[in-house]
Amino acid sequence: MLSTFHGIEVGKKGLAANSIGMDTIAHNLSNIDTPGYSKQKVNNTTFHPIYEPSANHPMQAGQIGTGVVVQDIQRVKDVMIDDQIFFEKGGLGYWEAKKDFLHQVEMIMNEPGKPNIRTALDAFWDGMSKVAQDPTEIAARYELIERTKALTDTVNHVYNSLSSIQNQANMLAIDKVAEVNAMADEIAKLNVQIVKSEALGDYPNDLYDKRDLLIDKLSKIVEIKVERKNNKEVIIYLGSENLVQGPLVNHINGVANPNNKGYIDIKWGDGRMVKLGEGYLGGLISARDDDLQTALNNLNSLAVNITESFNEVHKDGYGLNKATGVNYFKEIPLSPYANGDYDFTNDGIVDGTAIFKVSGTQVLEKNTLAGGGGSLNFGPAKQGGPDIIIDYQATDTVQNIMDKINQSQAGVSAYLNPKGQLSLKARFPGDSNFPEFVIRHIEDSGNLLSGVAGLLSGSGAQNAFDYKNVNGIAKFISPAHNISFTPQENAAGWMALDNKILADPQTIAAAKGIDTTGDGKPNIMNGLADNRNVLAMMDLRFSKVMVETQSTFGDFFQTVIGNFGTRSETAQVNFGKNEGVVQNLVSLKERTSGVNVDEEMTKMITFQHGYNASAKLVSVFDRMLDTLMRMGA
Repeated sequence: MLSTFHGIEVGKKGLAANSIGMDTIAHNLSNIDTPGYSKQKVNNTTFHPIYEPSANHPMQAGQIGTGVVVQDIQRVKDVMIDDQIFFEKGGLGYWEAKKDFLHQVEMIMNEPGKPNIRTALDAFWDGMSKVAQDPTEIAARYELIERTKALTDTVNHVYNSLSSIQNQANMLAIDKVAEVNAMADEIAKLNVQIVKSEALGDYPNDLYDKRDLLIDKLSKIVEIKVERKNNKEVIIYLGSENLVQGPLVNHINGVANPNNKGYIDIKWGDGRMVKLGEGYLGGLISARDDDLQTALNNLNSLAVNITESFNEVHKDGYGLNKATGVNYFKEIPLSPYANGDYDFTNDGIVDGTAIFKVSGTQVLEKNTLAGGGGSLNFGPAKQGGPDIIIDYQATDTVQNIMDKINQSQAGVSAYLNPKGQLSLKARFPGDSNFPEFVIRHIEDSGNLLSGVAGLLSGSGAQNAFDYKNVNGIAKFISPAHNISFTPQENAAGWMALDNKILADPQTIAAAKGIDTTGDGKPNIMNGLADNRNVLAMMDLRFSKVMVETQSTFGDFFQTVIGNFGTRSETAQVNFGKNEGVVQNLVSLKERTSGVNVDEEMTKMITFQHGYNASAKLVSVFDRMLDTLMRMGA
């Protein structure tokens, strides 16, 4: 016969198990609003019976149970849902960063309700038309100056605003790198604490939740993959590399890139680039180096082409003060030398020539024939790539050849300038390893450029122009006024009216000049009331001066606005899609792991009754023992 104390022991175990259950419910309810908390569940099991199967087993019915014990307290968790959330949050973070910055670009460039580049251009053309109506009226010239200043100020403002946002993106990227490293360090510390607790047979649920919350936050900043195959450690991959492995952390670094305005590249400690994939940090880098830089490149291209095109026409005209050869917009060449020589490697040694545009000496028509066959070589489109070769036949017209050049990746655009001279103008490079607005290579195996166009000094490789050669200007037979040197970087930031025109409005060259010497440069004024030169400048409004895109200034800017509107819309749509997926997954996670008050209250009643029953059991056995003790007395 068992001791009566056995019943008290069973009741005591029941009291302990139900008490732990109540404590767990209290813990769940108190953490109902704690971020990252997963509800916990008590798993009970029967304690081992008194009699194990053996030869001395007493002859009585069945095994005698010894009550209940708490086997463990575990989180209610679906790891697969968590991993899916981690994956989807990378895309959410990426498109959130793109959306935020593209919206700013869109607002700055269009600025609804405020003067923008498009409205400033319209006002500029209107001011020029007033000068054309009466070139001798000084008031109209002052008005044109003010409208030109409004245009350049607007371009400067948009450029500086975009540049500021780009700097903000870089600073935010630096902060995010520090945030990633701090989270990785904290996860590694938690890994150590968790392993120690698990070694004692515990389930450190709250530590699990803290780690998962950090991983959740990390997954939005960088695209990660979590591996839990090894029970002794959790591995977090960033790209194909370990960011965290158990107690070990492989930090990432933001390393300034001197070839990218000093902006940071994300690298591992050994100098290798980090494959960021998606995530907020990846979105920041993409917005900084792709979206914002494209916007700045477009703005610089607009400023450079406006400046060069207007100056080309204006220099041939005459002002009321008979001044000629004056630029309309300020020109600041990249090279400090008169021949365009420049130090491209920044080592203190001149190593090349920076030329933006060159025009031939011969006046051509679009249907002028090449007269002979040959090949034009414009060098590689990408560093290390093959040369871009344009073949032409004797029967090809100048227009045919220009079309071939413009439809290729030659790095230059070809067109006939207002004088009918073949002009080659540098495009913005498709490879960031090449300098901006620099003609890289011009070579002709035939007679087109040297004879028909009067541009190169001769045929063949020995007479080719290459920007990597010092005094490359000597390869051209074009006079100095037919060559434009590469402007200083970030032309949109310093674009301005020429100082000579600011000082004297009479310097605005509204009148045409006459070339009496035959050198292609006008040398006699045609008359004070002549407005043909200002009309020629006005013709630029409807000319496809932006030859890279075969568009006018206005059309080019509208295309840029439309492009960024599309980019912004795409970012918003993709963000919305990812946000919807993440919200659905989080809702599913909450249904599985979240604390439900009704559910917890139901369990609390169950544990309460169980506790009361166990207490009653102990009380009954206590009275039984009291009876036995009294009988014995």
